[in-house]
Amino acid sequence: MPKIRDTVSTLIDLVLTVYLYLALEWLFFVTKPSFFTVIPWTERFTTGLVAALPAVFLLMAAWVCCALLALLTSNLLSQRTRAGLLRLPQALVLTMVVVLLADNFTYTVFKLGIKTTAGVWIFVYLATVLVVFAVILKKISQQSLQSPARALAKRALSLGLPAMGLLTAFLMLQSSGSLPALVASATPDRPNILFFSTDGLETKFVSGFDHKRETTPYLDALIETSWVFDTALPNASRTTGSTVSMLTGKYPATTKVIFPPHTLIGIDAFQHLPGMLRSIGYSVFQESIRYYGDGPDLNMQLGFDVANRREVPQQSSKWLSDATQITFASPLYFLGRLHNRVVERMAHLVHFKSMDNAFESIQAGESARAYGTPDRTRISAAKEFIRTQEGPFMMHLHLMDTHCCTFKPKIRRFSARFDKQESGDHEDFFRDAVLDSDAFFGEILESLEQAGKLENTLIIYSSDHSKGWNVRERVPLVIHFPDQKRVGRVPVNVQLMDLAPTVLDYLGISVPVWMEGDSLLSDALDPLRPIYSIAGVNREHVEREGDLVSQLVGEGPPMFGVKSMVMSVCQNWYALDLLTGEVQKGHINRHPQPCDVDRLPDVTEARESIVQHLSERGFSLPVESYPPLD
Repeated sequence: MPKIRDTVSTLIDLVLTVYLYLALEWLFFVTKPSFFTVIPWTERFTTGLVAALPAVFLLMAAWVCCALLALLTSNLLSQRTRAGLLRLPQALVLTMVVVLLADNFTYTVFKLGIKTTAGVWIFVYLATVLVVFAVILKKISQQSLQSPARALAKRALSLGLPAMGLLTAFLMLQSSGSLPALVASATPDRPNILFFSTDGLETKFVSGFDHKRETTPYLDALIETSWVFDTALPNASRTTGSTVSMLTGKYPATTKVIFPPHTLIGIDAFQHLPGMLRSIGYSVFQESIRYYGDGPDLNMQLGFDVANRREVPQQSSKWLSDATQITFASPLYFLGRLHNRVVERMAHLVHFKSMDNAFESIQAGESARAYGTPDRTRISAAKEFIRTQEGPFMMHLHLMDTHCCTFKPKIRRFSARFDKQESGDHEDFFRDAVLDSDAFFGEILESLEQAGKLENTLIIYSSDHSKGWNVRERVPLVIHFPDQKRVGRVPVNVQLMDLAPTVLDYLGISVPVWMEGDSLLSDALDPLRPIYSIAGVNREHVEREGDLVSQLVGEGPPMFGVKSMVMSVCQNWYALDLLTGEVQKGHINRHPQPCDVDRLPDVTEARESIVQHLSERGFSLPVESYPPLD
């Protein structure tokens, strides 16, 4: 009987150790800007409780295997060795706790850790981890008497915590959602879909739109047989919010994905165009920018096969139903982050794979001041995908060499009179950066043609925001249909959020009700439709895993890091300062089709409309302190 009691005690200790590990990791994420930021505290707690269940059951299964091994080898192994077998899973978990705590500490204080180790130091670090494991195993294998009260408390916790998690999971399942059911399938004749975007480009620098100097010859040639939107506006001033809005068909205020550390959560993580296309057999490829515009980094679940030169694992889709994945999206994402934190470090130490750091890939590189992956690398990867891909695909390309504010163009047509870009912002260097980007666009078109895929590719050319992050400036939007279904120019206002429903409409797939954009194939585009765009945000540079990145300040409720919002109606724009309630009004430059001013809202109506838009989506604004407007 004592042996049975001691055996059960090892299981209880294991369960409590798993909860200790999950609690420490939960505190790590919840006390710093992370995906937890935009969800209420109740959901933060339930996420931790439910996420612990798979970990507990997995370690319990490992414990059962160790117990069986100890039983089968009872005549071969000493009692101390058998006791060590039972404590093995607990020792592994405690070792993970120690390694993560130490790694976080050394990064914070000394900028050193597992990812910075190389050569012989990797073996030193690995040997240290093994020594820590051995010491922990020896320590916890030495049984000590416990008071009845302490033993009872541990037993109650080991049963109570999983019970609370199971109850929470059961209650969550009662309100589970579902993924959109598509009555469609991917066939070889379905068109490929190319989203091509170059960062921070407005129409006044595009020769096919407003610019008098030839900056985009390849795009200009495509425009002749394409549908061109003269007044396209982004739904966010920053790449993250704009890109997510474009790919989901939802407002940034709806998803609360505006700028890092925001990521898609809950059902929003599954409702997006890449996932819908992938579910009907499309291969989905992305080359963009890690952290700010990478689909998997932003938690677009089941949406990408390849993203920024890495294969995206999709194993969870094989084992879990749609309803389960949606219901437990936050716990599963939390578990995925924990899994990566451990596995990446261990893989690095055993020389299996170097740690994949999203932040390192956005640091200074040879082609631009920041966001170090050169566009040449992005284009080369895209061309290889086009060459080897069989069957329909969706490709999202977002180039960064035009990103503010120092440009290093390869083509020096406009900036040839300068030795280099120095103080100030030489627009000629930017024009040459646009020329470089257009040359890359030409390479992609050539690759499609060489692969025999150009005539069956829907091409969408756009940008995420203006050169100065101004949502009141028009961005280029060109759609080239394989069958040239639409050719010409459209003067009325449209938004990047309209692109996802437009693609679905073209493919003959019903646009889901959760998409807030409108299909541009509609013959009744309303020139007075209000377009809402996140404008100013509170952000700062912070250090993440040893690298300097930008992220929001005050990224959670009540205003999720947003300072100002713009509503555009025909030729007018209205900018609301969310803190003071002040409204500025102006005109979109060179609007091709102004409306009758009597049909446009005044500043009071505009403020009410913006406040309603945000309030309906969970923003809490200090409306009571807003002054009356004239």
